[in-house]
Amino acid sequence: MEEKTRNNKNKLHITREQVKEFTHKACVNNGLTEQFFEDFWERILKRDDIYKEYVYYLVRQEFVSGVSVEGYHVIDVLIWQMDHFKAKLDVDTYDMKHNEAKMILSAFDTFLKMAEEPQEYIQRMQVDTGTDYPDKYFGLHK
Repeated sequence: MEEKTRNNKNKLHITREQVKEFTHKACVNNGLTEQFFEDFWERILKRDDIYKEYVYYLVRQEFVSGVSVEGYHVIDVLIWQMDHFKAKLDVDTYDMKHNEAKMILSAFDTFLKMAEEPQEYIQRMQVDTGTDYPDKYFGLHK
């Protein structure tokens, strides 16, 4: 199957096999396991809408936000995960500090899981912000 995406004036023709090879290489080069890749690839092939969003990001480095799960988009997942990344960066123990590929793959992976079990992930996104500390929120929250 061939994917067609516009990039400025040029049409790019990207095959599913090229996307698979690129994704596999990105996983290997960024410390993600073979099992992560296999699970990710299997799930993304089941969701053509999320696959297209993923390919769009790979080609354009932009989020199209054309797919939502209960009102959330993959960019929302990325932002939520960034809060967790920042908490771990505070102690400088997290390898995503300069690893865009791993952050993007992780966001799409979580978004795919969210599509399968929306309530679990919505609950986590609304409650678990990753950088909890006393008086974090401004206002009368208790």
